[in-house]
Order: sequence, then C-alpha cells, then structure tokens
Amino acid sequence: MTQRPILWFLILTGAGGPVACSSKAPEQALQIISNVAQGTTYTIKWWGAPDVEPAAFAGAVQNELVRIDELLSNFRDDSAIEHFNAARTVEPQSLPEEIVGLLQIAATVHEESAGCFDPTVRPLARLWGFDTDTPGVPDAAAVAAVLEHVGFGKLEIVDAQRVRKTDPDVEVDLSGIGQGYTVAQLSRIATEHGIENYLVEIGGELAARGHKADAEPWRVGIEHPSAASRDIQRVLVLPAERLTAVMTSGTYRHFFEDDGQTYSHILDPLTGRPVRHDLLSVTVLHSDPTLAGAWSTALLCLGPDRARAAADREGLVALLLIRAGESIEEWRSASLIENWPGVIE
Repeated sequence: MTQRPILWFLILTGAGGPVACSSKAPEQALQIISNVAQGTTYTIKWWGAPDVEPAAFAGAVQNELVRIDELLSNFRDDSAIEHFNAARTVEPQSLPEEIVGLLQIAATVHEESAGCFDPTVRPLARLWGFDTDTPGVPDAAAVAAVLEHVGFGKLEIVDAQRVRKTDPDVEVDLSGIGQGYTVAQLSRIATEHGIENYLVEIGGELAARGHKADAEPWRVGIEHPSAASRDIQRVLVLPAERLTAVMTSGTYRHFFEDDGQTYSHILDPLTGRPVRHDLLSVTVLHSDPTLAGAWSTALLCLGPDRARAAADREGLVALLLIRAGESIEEWRSASLIENWPGVIE
C-alpha cells in the first residue's frame, strides 16, 4: 500500500556483507546481517550474544523472510494472499491464521481511520501502475469502475481461518502492514536466539531493543521530506528498556508527474485517487511494529488535520512533517510530548 522513506541509522560502523560466518559472535563486536528481501533490503545489527552462531541466525532470518513472502507477496502467483485474490468466489476461503490476524488488525485501523487504511486498494494500485515502473493517470471512468470493487466492508472475517468476499472481484494488498509484521517477526527471532541488543530494519521499517555496545542508545535519523536531498530532519533516541518500532511513511519520494501535476503513490480508497494534501511524512513509534506500520500509512492518507486528530484520539506516538509554504512544520502528538520525553534529540 505504501513504500517507506529511508530511516538513517546513526551507527558508526560500516555495512557488512550478507553475514560474517564465524562460528560464534564476539561478545562486544557489532554483528551485521545485510541482504535483499521483499523487493528491498534488510539489515540486522546486534551485539552481546557470544553464544549465537551468526550463520545459524542468518539462516533463521532468511527462512522467515521466505515464509512471509509465501504468505503475503502480491508479486508471486503462488502466495497465499494471491490464491485468495485469484479466487473469484463469495464462498468462505481458508487462509493461514497469520493472514486472518493481519486482516483483523487492518479492520480495526480501517474503522479508526475513517476508512483510510484499506488493504482492498490493490486493483487501484494496479490501475494507476504503482506496481510498475511506468505509473500513469487512468481516466475517470476506469477509476469509478475499479472503485466498485474496493472497500474493506466487502470482506467478511468468518473465523480465525476463513475469510469471505462479498464481491468476488475484491483483491487484498497487505504491504501497508506486511513489512511492519516482518519487522515484528525478525525481532521475535532475535529474542528467541538470546539477543538482547539489536536493531532490525527492512525497507525503512525498523525496531530496536537495548543499546549499542558502548552503552549509547540506538539512534535513528528521520529524513527531511524532500525528494532532492537525504538530509536529516530529526534524530530519534530509542529507549533501551523495551522494543520500539519506528515506522515512517511519506509522499515526497515515491510519486510521478503528469501534465504538470504531481501524483503521490498513497491512494485514498474513498476517491480512488492519490492523496492531495500538505502532509509529507508521518513517523509512528509503537511497541508493536505491525500497528506502527498500519498507522503510519493511515495517518498519511488522512492528511494533516485529520491525522492530528486521529493520532491524539488514539494515543499514538506520532511525528508529522507538514508543508507550510516554503518551510516544513513539525507536529508532535500529545502522547509523544507527554510519554516519550527525550526521544527526539
């Protein structure tokens, strides 16, 4: 549903190859896994777990990434979600419980975001060409025709293992929640391997726990919302005592231009068209990476006024970057100000 701007990691170390294949990890040395998955890159950095075999940990990570791809990928016909999409039926379909669980989370965020978070936008993304290298503006009649088959209300969650379409042409895209879920799963694997100090990132989605080997906290840089630069707007200092997810969605890097008009890749499921407002970037911090990813997408769709209202109503820890003429206005949610002192450096 959305692609993420880059979150810059302020860690003074070079990037490694796929993995260092020593039999054990030195206790104080920063270990790095870096590779490609889900059409993007991922990196895991950790230290302080001398009994962890880096190659075994890297293998567990890779196996999990393959498994999630087999569940959620819209770019492979044999994935579980694409089997569901291809079935033109209104009969209940069996789905893995993980997918049903993600749809249940999506249903909650959908309702609380006034319909802005909606995984059924897949046909719209295809119509606009956002899953290709050549997006373009479709005619109004085509948008209206596709909108007839978009809407989360056209899905019925029957039980923990079955979902029914009330419209056989409904299709689901879980990318707006899937990378957050992937971060959550990789964090779980790190914890299960006895790693207490780590940072996990995939495609700009990240979560961190503990601190660096020099006792300094993990720091993450949020980009200035400009397509022309990679400057840092703000630095986040992540608390050591808990898992903290940081998810950023933006309209400023993934877009196309047509006849002098700029079109963001963020689609409004109610209009069938890219959003047009001055909210450029949304960062959400949360203990649950899956929820953080869903809400960063939802708030970005809502636009500045409704996003501010929703963030405070839902108690979200959110940082919004809003275009104000030639400058950038920064807005912080009440929960960020009151409950997360010191997180913004």
